[in-house]
Amino acid sequence: MAKDIDQELDAILGQHKARVAQARNEAAAKPEAEENFSQTAAACLASVVTPALQQMAQALNERGVAARVPTDGSGARIDIPVSRHARLGHGHGGYPYLRARPDRQTRRIHFERNTSDSRGASALGDYAIAEVNAELVKAMVLNLVRELYGTF
Repeated sequence: MAKDIDQELDAILGQHKARVAQARNEAAAKPEAEENFSQTAAACLASVVTPALQQMAQALNERGVAARVPTDGSGARIDIPVSRHARLGHGHGGYPYLRARPDRQTRRIHFERNTSDSRGASALGDYAIAEVNAELVKAMVLNLVRELYGTF
């Protein structure tokens, strides 16, 4: 009977030790994975998202809309000034925007937009880095412009 108890305790504690070791390994790997994601996301924002936003801002500027792409380091964003008066050709409006930012917890690029000059934003979606391309970003900007300057 003592052998049975010893074997049972060894089996239980062996499984426990394996789970603890696995948890420690995962905890040790997490900062490295977060760092890899941060670097990859920053590269995606710099090489894909920001250039696409800049191209759209230039296209809007050529059409008389004072769009701009501010740099703040935490993500990429295009501001598109608009208000009822700005649509009519006079006055200054607020700055609705489309923003992309990395989300470390989900390891995805989060897109959101604001269609008014008030605070707050609406989520458009979370995309894996591999899914983010210039066409996706430009389509989101186009949808925002459609929403802002469409018929009333």
